[in-house]
Amino acid sequence: MRRFFKRLITYPLLIIAGVVLLLEEALWRLSAVVALLGKLPVFRALETWLRGVPPLGALALFGFPAIALAPVKLLALYWLAGGHPVLGIGTILTAKVVGTALVARLFQLTQTQLLTIGWFRWLYERVMRLRAAAYGLWANSAVGRWWRRERAKHKGWVRRRWEAARAWMARK
Repeated sequence: MRRFFKRLITYPLLIIAGVVLLLEEALWRLSAVVALLGKLPVFRALETWLRGVPPLGALALFGFPAIALAPVKLLALYWLAGGHPVLGIGTILTAKVVGTALVARLFQLTQTQLLTIGWFRWLYERVMRLRAAAYGLWANSAVGRWWRRERAKHKGWVRRRWEAARAWMARK
């Protein structure tokens, strides 16, 4: 009986985790946009410095986006309470996108240092396993098959837009 309930609960939770991870992964891909900023001399120097930060310093840097965006989120809360729901929700969504892109880029720059911390490596490996399990369930679900078919239809258009944006940014 216990095994039945465990399976009954595990499958839906992994599907939900897969959807959440899919959305987060899409936001993490925005780090490529932040990486384009790294081509500017000021940001290039900053990225070089970040690659040389010691492991605990790299870990401390992960708090920076949360601290930097806290006033923005408070402003969004103020707008929500003041009767401006579109402005408040828009601000929260923008802060989420910018924060995730910054954290993703920070992780890309400091991953080797972070993985030298024992508990961080342990946690990273567990999250990657959960991610693989959730994606496996997602890929085998009806929604996952539908999603792949839809992506295949529009893949050329998205790729052309992305390449055009990258070419435009390279000219600047």
